Amino acid sequence: MLCQHCQQREANVQITKIDNGEMVKLFICDQCAKNAPEVSFVFNPGIIPDFLQSLFSVTTNSKALQEEACPQCGRRLSEITQAGKLGCSGCYDKFQSELEPILRKIHGGGYHVGKIPARKGASLREKMEVKKLKEKLQQLIRNEEFEAAATVRDQIRELEQKLGE
Repeated sequence: MLCQHCQQREANVQITKIDNGEMVKLFICDQCAKNAPEVSFVFNPGIIPDFLQSLFSVTTNSKALQEEACPQCGRRLSEITQAGKLGCSGCYDKFQSELEPILRKIHGGGYHVGKIPARKGASLREKMEVKKLKEKLQQLIRNEEFEAAATVRDQIRELEQKLGE
């Protein structure tokens, strides 16, 4: 589509404005967009990396720690904080103490647990609950808390019967 203003270059900017209660869409090129009175913002190409930098900023006093490299990919902690991306799975191991607060900030916890779909959520939640209860049962048996283990065992049976229906 050609620019609706100059009719010379490819239009790659869409401007939507309300004029006298009517919505008007304008398709213009980059050069016309720079001079258009409707465009009142300045795009800063560094805004996304700056945002990631602030999100992944690591507050460490040690310059040496910033320059340590991952043994697998060679990526330095300073590069990770600048780009907002890890190089490989080894980065998690190497920079675990620095990354954990960042992950807590992003995910709200120390690890990612995923999402449960709304349609199949009930049965999936119950299956996860059974799994947790089985782990708890094994721990109770190891600790020789047999009465509590019997209660957990009954809960597991009840949930498994519910899932079987």
